[in-house]
Amino acid sequence: MNWILVYERELIQNHLVSLTGERHSHIRNILKKDMNDTIQVVIPFSGNFLFKIQSTNESATTIEKLNSLPNVLKPLSIHTFFSLPRPQTGKKILHLSGAYGVTSVSFYATESKNKEYWTSPVYTKDTVSYLETGLSQTGNYKLPDLHLAQSEPWKPFLKSWKGKVLILDREGENFTESLGKNQKSFEEILFVFGPESGWKPDDLLFFKESSFTRVSLGKINLRTEFAFSALLHQLFIRN
Repeated sequence: MNWILVYERELIQNHLVSLTGERHSHIRNILKKDMNDTIQVVIPFSGNFLFKIQSTNESATTIEKLNSLPNVLKPLSIHTFFSLPRPQTGKKILHLSGAYGVTSVSFYATESKNKEYWTSPVYTKDTVSYLETGLSQTGNYKLPDLHLAQSEPWKPFLKSWKGKVLILDREGENFTESLGKNQKSFEEILFVFGPESGWKPDDLLFFKESSFTRVSLGKINLRTEFAFSALLHQLFIRN
């Protein structure tokens, strides 16, 4: 946690906030900060700020906003779609999404066998906290829009997308070449990640009939979180 995350709604009179729990412990025990020291704070949708510690004790730390800082990261304005992954994989995807500041993350159950994952705390009560860990790591201030489609069909969602739909598939066309053709409409692209077992024949037929482009990050099989990380890296250096 390189940055302390604070929401605008937590601020008293727009400049003070009292922190307890994990954030308080992190300031005292990890950052080793004390009275009058400064800390870096990220406020979702507002930006990066410098705060000063006004008081601290065993149970709480009160900090005061001093001034804004230059934003350390330009959010990566892309939309992403995932075939509902295992909860441990979902944690990593959410963390990366928060770290890079993607615009939106959608989870759909594209296969009947993965619907059981919906019962995990990762997708019920802890989801936003994994996005927040990404913001705390990089200082990104853009909290991604999150869509958990527990009872929605996924193919109509793809069909209704107004921009370009790019299907991640190792048998697709070269990603770099495809990106060059689609870069002008970058923010309207939906990047679609399928199940780790691969797309089924009827899915591939659906993509073809819908004129969706299949793109490849390389001719090797990657776990979903590694493929997502590879995509983010390639897009980030062009951002």
